[in-house]
Amino acid sequence: MGAARVGAIVTVLILLISSHAGANDEDGAELFIVGDSDAKGPFWIQFTCQLDSCQDMELVIRADGSQYTITDPHRVEWSGLIGGAVSWELHGNPSLDGGDFVMSSIISNESDIVEDTDLPDLVPSPGQIADWDSISAASTCQLNRCNNDEVLSEGASFLGALDTSADDDAIFIEGDVGDIIKISNIESSDGVSIEYWSRSDSKILIGSISSDDFNPVYLDYPENAELWIRVVHSGESDFSPYRFDIVRYDDESEGPEGEELGNPWPYAYPLISNSTNHDIYRGHISSNDQSGDSLLISSGAKIKLQVTCQFTEEVSLEILLHDLYGAVERIIESSQGCPGHVNTTDSTIGVEFRINSEEVMEWEIEVTFPGKGDGALLGDAPDLLWLETGPSEFWDVLAPSSTSYSGNLGIGDRIDIHPFEITDLNGSRVMVRSDIESPVTYQIQSLNQESWQIMNYTNGSEISIPTGIHAIRIEGLSPVVGEIGYEFYIVYLGEDIPDDGEYQDLSHLFTNFYVLIGGLMLLPLAVVLWWNRSGAFKRGVSISDFEIHGLHKLDLLRERLSIKSGSLEDGSESIVKALEMLGDSSWDDVLSDLGKPSLRHMTEQIEVCGWIIPESNFLVIGIRTFEYKWELSALSVSSPEGSTVSIEKVSPSHMFEKGEVFLDSIEPEAKKFLRLEIGGSPSLIELEVSGLIAGEPFAVVPREAIVFGKND
Repeated sequence: MGAARVGAIVTVLILLISSHAGANDEDGAELFIVGDSDAKGPFWIQFTCQLDSCQDMELVIRADGSQYTITDPHRVEWSGLIGGAVSWELHGNPSLDGGDFVMSSIISNESDIVEDTDLPDLVPSPGQIADWDSISAASTCQLNRCNNDEVLSEGASFLGALDTSADDDAIFIEGDVGDIIKISNIESSDGVSIEYWSRSDSKILIGSISSDDFNPVYLDYPENAELWIRVVHSGESDFSPYRFDIVRYDDESEGPEGEELGNPWPYAYPLISNSTNHDIYRGHISSNDQSGDSLLISSGAKIKLQVTCQFTEEVSLEILLHDLYGAVERIIESSQGCPGHVNTTDSTIGVEFRINSEEVMEWEIEVTFPGKGDGALLGDAPDLLWLETGPSEFWDVLAPSSTSYSGNLGIGDRIDIHPFEITDLNGSRVMVRSDIESPVTYQIQSLNQESWQIMNYTNGSEISIPTGIHAIRIEGLSPVVGEIGYEFYIVYLGEDIPDDGEYQDLSHLFTNFYVLIGGLMLLPLAVVLWWNRSGAFKRGVSISDFEIHGLHKLDLLRERLSIKSGSLEDGSESIVKALEMLGDSSWDDVLSDLGKPSLRHMTEQIEVCGWIIPESNFLVIGIRTFEYKWELSALSVSSPEGSTVSIEKVSPSHMFEKGEVFLDSIEPEAKKFLRLEIGGSPSLIELEVSGLIAGEPFAVVPREAIVFGKND
C-alpha cells in the first residue's frame, strides 16, 4: 500500500523561512515544517534531528481542540487517537535548516483498514466461535495485469494501536490452502512483532516478524486451518500505533483463465507481450507446489530479448523456445537465474519460462524487446510464403491504409513476406508506395485462397486483388552488404466494382470503311511489285561469305545446345565454344536462330534475354550492354512463389553462390552469354542483373518471370 500512503489526505508543507520573512517566534525560534490531516484513528508523528543536536527543536500538535508541545534537541514525537482534524508545527533555532530534520509518521489514509474496536489479545482457542474481524487483502495483480503503481497499492494496509503495554491484537486472515500471504512494511511508534498462527483443532505458532525487519515475509496458507496474525508489543510504551501491509495471492486466480498456473504452460496461446498490458510478469509458488509455474510470452524471430528476473528464494529455471511449427527447444536448463538475454531463431513465436522452487516465493520476470520489428511483427518477417495450411495465427496481417509499415533486411535476410487482407466483397485495387529511397523491390502477390498459389503479381504497381489474404514480397537488391531499411504504404485505390453494362456489336457498320482503307494501304505494295516484276523471280538470293560463316556458327550452336546431342551433361568445352560463338554473332542473328526468348527485357542501359532448353534444367541467358560500362555486376535468380531455387553450374566458368553469379565488369556495347544449370524445383524463375554504373548502384528486374520446369 505504499502508493496509497502517498495519496493520503495529508498536507505537509516544509517552509524554509529566513529571519527577514518575519516568521520567527517571539522567543526567536523559527517555523520549519507545518502540516495537517483530517484523517481519523491512531496517529503518530516523529521528527528526528540529523545533527548531533538541534537547538530549540519543538513540536506543537493541535488535535481535537487541544494543544500539545514537545521539546527535545534530538527527537520530538507525539501519538494519540484522533477523532477529528490534527495539525502540527516544527520549530527550531534559526541557525538550523529544514533538511536537518527527518519526519516519520503513521497517519490513516482513506484506503486503510482502521481498527475501530479493540481486537482480541490472543488467537481464539480451538472450538471458540464468534464474529471475528477479518482481512481479505486479495490481489488481482498477477502475471502482467497491473502496472507498477497498482502493484504498490495491492492488498490492504491495516492501521491499529496497542492501547497499553499489555494489549495485543489478533486478526483473522481470509484464504484457503494454496494461497500465499505477504506481510511487509511494518511500522510502529515503539516497535512491534507480528506472529502468524495456524488455528484448527489446535493452535500452532508458525513464526514471527519484527518491525525492525525490512524484508517482506511470504507464508503458505495452512491446510484445513485458519491463518491468524497477532501484533505483539516489543517495547514498554503504553499507546503504540502500528501499521502493516498484507496481500493475499489466490492460487485459483493466478492463470490467464482464472486458475492456478501449470508447468509446463497449459494453454494453446502465449501471453501477448506487445498488448496494452505490461511487460513485467509476476507470480507466486507455494512450498507444496511440486510442479511450479510456467510463463509463455509471445516473441518474434531473430531478435535479442533482454530478460530481467527477480526471485525471493532459490529457484530452478528452464527457458524454452517455441517455434511456428510446434517444436520446442530447451536453451536454458536448471539455472538459478536469468541469462540476461535470449536470442530467438528464425521461426520463434514464443519464449517459455519454467520455474520450480522448494520454498514459498515470489517471482518477477521482465522481458524487453529491442524495438520495432518488420511490419507489425515483434521480430523478423518470414522469408518464405506460407504453406498449404495458410498463414499462421501468429503472423500479423496488414491492411491497406494510410499507416506506413517498415522493416529491415540484411546479410542472410534478403527477403521479407508480409500478408495483407482485402475485405471488399468485389475485391480491391491496391498498390505499394514507398517515400524513401531504398535498394529493395516490392512485389504484390495475388494468392489462391485454397492452395495459396500465386495467381497474379505486379512489381508494386496497381493490381486488382479479390477478397482474402494475399502477400507483399520485399527483396533486397544484390549485393546486400549491410542492413537495409525499408518503409512502404499499401495504398487503397477503391473497390474493384465489375462493369455490368450491355454492349452491342456495331462492327458491321464499318465494313465498307475497312475495305476502302485496306485497299488504299495495299496500293503502294502493288506498285512496288509491278516495278520489280522482272527481277523478283530471276534474281537468286545473294549471301556473302560473312553471312554464311555466321549462319554456320549458329547452326553449330543449336546442335551443341540441343538435348539430343548429349552435350548438355558433358563436353563443357564444346558448350563454352558455342557460347563464345554467340558473342561473335550479331544480336539479331542470335535472336533469329535461337528463336523467341522465354524472357526479354530492355532498358536504356541493358537488354536481358533468357531461353529455356526443353526437357532439361538448363537456362541460356544473354546480356547486351549499351553505352555504359557495368562494374561489379551480378546475375541472380529467385522464385516469386517462395520455392527453393539455386544455381548448380555456370558455363563459361564464373564464381557463383546459391542463386547468384558474379559477372565482374561488362564493357559498353558488349554481349555475354551464359548457360545455367538450375537446382531445386521452381515453376517460376525471376532474373535480376545488378551492378555499378559510373559508381552508382543500379539493378534491372524484368517484370515477368520465366515459366520453368523440366517437363515443360
